[in-house]
Amino acid sequence: MLIGCGINIIGALVVIFGLAPNNPDIAGSWMLAQFISGVWAGVFGANSPFLNGIVAGIPAVVLSLVFGDRVPWLLSVMAWFIVPAAALVAAALMRFMRRREP
Repeated sequence: MLIGCGINIIGALVVIFGLAPNNPDIAGSWMLAQFISGVWAGVFGANSPFLNGIVAGIPAVVLSLVFGDRVPWLLSVMAWFIVPAAALVAAALMRFMRRREP
């Protein structure tokens, strides 16, 4: 969870302060940062990837609400859904892609 939260915080801060508020690329950059943090939360949270994804998404939601003038509210909502979904996808891929010994 700590790695996912760390990636989420760093990615959110880079997007919030690295791009202009009216830049149309902010949505794509924001979702990419959220997806990457969700994947890491799912990879390291093998026991409960959905819970780890929800916890890893909290920093982005808080940062987007604090800096609401730079990030549209829709991206705050999407961060809450993208991170757990990416965590579940990563955990499922790890589970089903491992080789089974005969």
